[in-house]
Amino acid sequence: MVMLTRVLCLWATLVLNATIAKGHRIPTRNECPPFKNGTIVIDSYQLYPENADFDLNQCLLYFGALFNASVVVYDPYKAKTVQTLEFPGITRTDPFHVGGVAWDPYTNLISILIDDATPHVTPDHHVGGDDFITRYDPVKKETLWFLNITEVSQGKYGGQQDVEHDARGHVYVLGTYPGTILRVEPDGSAIKPWYLPKVIDHTYTGLTGFAATGDILLASDARNATGSGEIVRFDMRAQQGTPVLVPRTPNEPIMSLDAVYLPPKYRGTVLLVSEHDRGVSVLRSQDGRWETAEYLGRVTDDPALKDGGVNVATVEIAGSVYMVDEWFADPIVPGTSAGNRTAFPMWDITAQVEKLLGAKGCSGGGWLGTIISS
Repeated sequence: MVMLTRVLCLWATLVLNATIAKGHRIPTRNECPPFKNGTIVIDSYQLYPENADFDLNQCLLYFGALFNASVVVYDPYKAKTVQTLEFPGITRTDPFHVGGVAWDPYTNLISILIDDATPHVTPDHHVGGDDFITRYDPVKKETLWFLNITEVSQGKYGGQQDVEHDARGHVYVLGTYPGTILRVEPDGSAIKPWYLPKVIDHTYTGLTGFAATGDILLASDARNATGSGEIVRFDMRAQQGTPVLVPRTPNEPIMSLDAVYLPPKYRGTVLLVSEHDRGVSVLRSQDGRWETAEYLGRVTDDPALKDGGVNVATVEIAGSVYMVDEWFADPIVPGTSAGNRTAFPMWDITAQVEKLLGAKGCSGGGWLGTIISS
């Protein structure tokens, strides 16, 4: 039985890889060496990462450096910063932040979200400042396009803080107040609303983060923040987005929501939900369709290293899964835009996640059912 399971897992992986390469036009890329360094500490003055993503082509980690409104490019294998992307008139300029940053697996490009910080720090989530989305080529080291989001939102909604991609080249932009999604054309020629709630009231907190697998876009929804948040899914093949609730069993609460993440190693079947003060909740969809989800449990921060930080995101580095924490309460260094912190620990939670998943078949095998029936 063990041998049969291994054969089926191998066959499923081969079918999956061939199908993705043909249907989703994933470009040829390098193979990143397994990263097994355990918990690491990023030495980078004023990094304050709000989000992170790993470029599986160049094997580099991209951080959205929140308060300095820049992007820090880090080589985890050499344990050093190799590049910092700065934006004239934006970096180290109030009120701009850089939160959302994501590597596009279909093009090997980087999408970067520059947002007005005001909605996140005012009680009524005041919107109206300028937000931007830009597309960066990390190989040519050049900006491909740069768009003003506020020209579309007209100051009616805001709090932009996450980005995702589909196989057709679109870039999706998530706003939290009250929870919106915009879609950018592949060539950057236009950006349009793709999902807007029926009532536009920016004083409400809605979507906080999202992650994509195939044509499924998953989003965390904090609208019920007084109780428990929810996970909703969208069909990225649709001309307009429609949220569909993903029921979970058991219906354990997920609260103080931030980013959500689908580690590549699990092939779209495992979702990590960042909860500021509680850690990371682990959800699973055995078939990868996310019509329902299992709530498997929660991984908490290391209290000895936390030092006032809150969990804002997770990221996989070539097989190892890490928590990304942020220190919002650090006092600003006079004359700068951020605190004086230099060491930013990232906790390796791979073993804890694996323990919650248990030894049940092959990781990500649920994708096989999606392939066969699609």
